[in-house]
Amino acid sequence: MSGGKHKTAEQLLQDAVKLHLSGDLDGAGRQYKSLLKLAPLHPDGLHLSGLVAMQKGRLAEAERLIRGAIAASPKAAAFHGNLGTVLLSSGRPQEAMACYRRAVELDESYVDGWRNIASVAAQLDNHEGSALAYSNVVRLTGGGDGGALGYLGLELAVLCDWDNIPMVREAISALPSWRTGKSLPVAPFTLLIHDFSPAELRRHADEAASFIENRTAPMSHAPVPRRPRLRLGYLSEDFHDHATAYLLAEALEGHDRSRFEIFAYSYGPETQGAVRARLRDACDHWVELRALSEPDCAKRIQADGIDILVDLKGHTGRARTGILAARPAPLQVAWLGFPGTFGGTCMDYIVADSFVIPPGAEGDYAEQVVRLPLCYQPNDSRRPRAAIRESKARWGLPGEAFVIAVFNNTFKINAEAFAVWVSVLQAQPDAVLWFVEFHPTASASLRNMAQAVGIDPARLIFAPRLPQAEHLARLSAADLFLDTWPCGGHTTASDALWAGVPLVAWAGRTFASRVAGSLLHALGFDELIAESQGAYHALAQHLAKDRAALAQLRERLWATTQSSPLFDGKAFVGPLETAFDTMWARWEKGEKPKGFDV
Repeated sequence: MSGGKHKTAEQLLQDAVKLHLSGDLDGAGRQYKSLLKLAPLHPDGLHLSGLVAMQKGRLAEAERLIRGAIAASPKAAAFHGNLGTVLLSSGRPQEAMACYRRAVELDESYVDGWRNIASVAAQLDNHEGSALAYSNVVRLTGGGDGGALGYLGLELAVLCDWDNIPMVREAISALPSWRTGKSLPVAPFTLLIHDFSPAELRRHADEAASFIENRTAPMSHAPVPRRPRLRLGYLSEDFHDHATAYLLAEALEGHDRSRFEIFAYSYGPETQGAVRARLRDACDHWVELRALSEPDCAKRIQADGIDILVDLKGHTGRARTGILAARPAPLQVAWLGFPGTFGGTCMDYIVADSFVIPPGAEGDYAEQVVRLPLCYQPNDSRRPRAAIRESKARWGLPGEAFVIAVFNNTFKINAEAFAVWVSVLQAQPDAVLWFVEFHPTASASLRNMAQAVGIDPARLIFAPRLPQAEHLARLSAADLFLDTWPCGGHTTASDALWAGVPLVAWAGRTFASRVAGSLLHALGFDELIAESQGAYHALAQHLAKDRAALAQLRERLWATTQSSPLFDGKAFVGPLETAFDTMWARWEKGEKPKGFDV
């Protein structure tokens, strides 16, 4: 840096901040270093140097520098807040929470502090604390933080605290575009619990995606000579004991490795386990991205020459959407992880089927729609299940009870579905509802609501969360599975059907509400799909009452799951590969992406 010695500390700081804001982290880092040579205890210099180190993934250096800034200026709320973010990135959430709490003690109006408290509280399973912190963000921003609004609704839903959710929904509907400068976009995942139309979901997804794309320069891709094998990259945080991994494993193993070269890009926890080992063995290349910044992740993917990048996360939790906004591959495909449109312009295709995205609904998706012939969701024939139905007593259920399983996460439960379940309990005195215990506050809330309408709260039974194999065995003890709406079961619906439990689906108008219906349709059980609350109610009542008809359904379902290609991941992958070949053939001809049915 020529002439740097003659600049004042404040001039060096201004120069460094300009470079930092422009995205030139290396240049900013050099300027901050010059500043600290001149003024070693400069609080802003230490703090901002720490931020550069954090953005470059050098977390120990970032912690040392920001602690130095706090020593120099102990009452700067932002310094404590950013130290918390470094500690969180280092896998120390409790220490991070202490930093965020100190930040809001110093400045009650420090919005980022409350936002981070809310996020970490949810990670630590303190959903009451999370909802309270998000409500503070909403208050301090005058309702303009769409992200906080969305997550406030989601946290209330986790707790089955439904009174204020309609107000949250109305506030989300009234949000102006982030381009006006008066709001921030909503996280699309948090919208799935509301009965928004597909068009409204598309609008919000476009807002969220364009907010990210607006800050990211897309990479360019020149045509390349065709290689012997098409390079497929799968990008996810979920390559471990996770619902997506359970569904994906056998399909990934089924790829024709003579025609496709498979890369897995993992930015999730580097845990061990059987499902992760299977995924690794199914790939030619396994790349850990967790320690890299989003721009560096994108550079790595581009350097690997990926032809088609398949994103398995969409807008779900801990997704690193900035990687996709950088467009590191010529073609980018949304599949499996997020039941809806990504929005914006960075995704070329979405993999679906004719049930989750019916013909005529293409306009609700930013991507071109590619429909697989049976179902968009793969499954794994190697997943264990009980060959003989488990006894109810073994799983803490009354032996003579009629057991209705509702094993979806509590955030998917709402008043409309719960009213139907309670009605079935009122009509069938031997029936019980069987839930997974996700949160004690939610369990207490559901029991209180049942008691308020004259149902013995003991008829709501809450089971502990279990490893996948035990969970699938346990499920077979249920008599009937009732799906949620408008965010239905996806892997949980597959689990129930694989365990041989008849499932009633309430198919709405959105992708998220139609997955269980797609699975039933693929199995030939359309008679178990309802398309309104009234039809769902009537079907649930009928099956709870007519036990002989239910027994016949169960027998037919078990036989069908043994032979249906829906539960054969290797059979699934052929049409998926045809889809990838078709996409790439268009790209090679210089044609724009265009939807098609396989």
